Amino acid sequence: MSEKKKATVRFEDQLAQLESIVARLEDESVGLEEALGLFEKGMDLAKKCRERLEDVETRVSQLLEGDEPDAVAGSEDEDAE
Repeated sequence: MSEKKKATVRFEDQLAQLESIVARLEDESVGLEEALGLFEKGMDLAKKCRERLEDVETRVSQLLEGDEPDAVAGSEDEDAE
């Protein structure tokens, strides 16, 4: 997946998809092979969500510490791309 495509997938959408997978896995009628596929997809989504949260946490820490005085202007420039 390209960086641009990756950036357009919202965290909230990934989290909702992960919640849906968990609900399916809790359904006892799901077969073994399907459950394995869902589990793999869920693990991938969980990793992406965790990485995004870590990125946001780092960004917030930088802003609070004042490490980046132009941080707000820089984020607006990124959105324009």
